[in-house]
Amino acid sequence: EFGQFTQVIGGLSQKDVPAFYALAVAWLGWIQANSGDWNAVAELPRTRVILERLLQLDEGYDRGGVHLYMGGLQTLLPASLGGSPETGRVHLDRAIELSAGQFLMTKVIYARQYARLVFDKELHDRLLREVLKADPRVPGMTLPNVLAQKQARALLAESDEYF
Repeated sequence: EFGQFTQVIGGLSQKDVPAFYALAVAWLGWIQANSGDWNAVAELPRTRVILERLLQLDEGYDRGGVHLYMGGLQTLLPASLGGSPETGRVHLDRAIELSAGQFLMTKVIYARQYARLVFDKELHDRLLREVLKADPRVPGMTLPNVLAQKQARALLAESDEYF
């Protein structure tokens, strides 16, 4: 069944990117909301296959959103438990580049998932300070950017306690 799934996803084309991006994002949200259910968590490989194909088709889609989600997936677990934090870091850096640093939530996720995972306080605090200094008013991104600043304040406030 997984083989058939990967075959179908491999056949996607550029015109399929918006629909399958929306599918991957919604699926990841569902998995996150049901993270205590191992059957939900078992769906992660399918979302990864979709994201990998989307990266091949249009890495810049949604201002680098595909890289953001792939980076998030790679930094869910430490390397010792099968995660790939350094690969995640590369994806998060690319997502920042593709959005010209305007999608502030990328830096919040970078700080929360990567910097905390590898215990890099300097990177954590720098990313969050950058989010707080940025103008959140960007067409199409203002609401998520304001939310990113709210999360950045909370994460920065607990930084010393975490590290």
